Amino acid sequence: MTHYLYTRFSPRNRAYQEHVDSMLAQVPDAKHVEDRVRGFIPPMERAEFYQMYQTLQAGDTVIVWWLTAFGKDFSQVNSTVNQLLDKGVTLQLMCEPLCFTPHSEQSQTLLNLLTGYEKVQTMHRLFAAEQGRQAMKGDPSLWQQKFRGRPANQAKHQQIATLLLEGNTLQSVAEQCDVSLSTVKRIKAKLTNLDDEGGLRRRGHMHQRGGDES
Repeated sequence: MTHYLYTRFSPRNRAYQEHVDSMLAQVPDAKHVEDRVRGFIPPMERAEFYQMYQTLQAGDTVIVWWLTAFGKDFSQVNSTVNQLLDKGVTLQLMCEPLCFTPHSEQSQTLLNLLTGYEKVQTMHRLFAAEQGRQAMKGDPSLWQQKFRGRPANQAKHQQIATLLLEGNTLQSVAEQCDVSLSTVKRIKAKLTNLDDEGGLRRRGHMHQRGGDES
């Protein structure tokens, strides 16, 4: 039975090293596995996590600070947790005393709760996106007023806005539209009053403790 301590380094998470030190202090024999990638990248596409996963044996334990180590998207987190459990691996959280164990009714209940919360988030995202579209459709001048600029940029700006309203992360939108992160942030700021439900602020954020793991 081997213990693995998995972390994803983020320069925005100022509490990162504190969390690592705390976990290693509690499980000093754990093998520390660290990825340095964007949070939206699925764990199975992260080099270090994938290598660890290939090494894992039934009875091993993976330790993380919180589920956001696997991402902020609920479906991504659920998929990763299930893959670990299917392999007979226990997942131990340190931020809160939660443990996912294979073939456990309690673990399945926790996953069901996460799945339900994911569905609520998805419905909220779709509702917020539709609100934005209806606002732009009902008042074309609003779009023109908020997105003034060179005509060549209008289609690009609308593409960025649509992807944001549909729940894509800032980095993902920047890559899909081949623009800078600052451009995406600027468009998001202009969309604020088209997003009365706050979906753009809350989208992609699940329960977090002890620092930003973006």
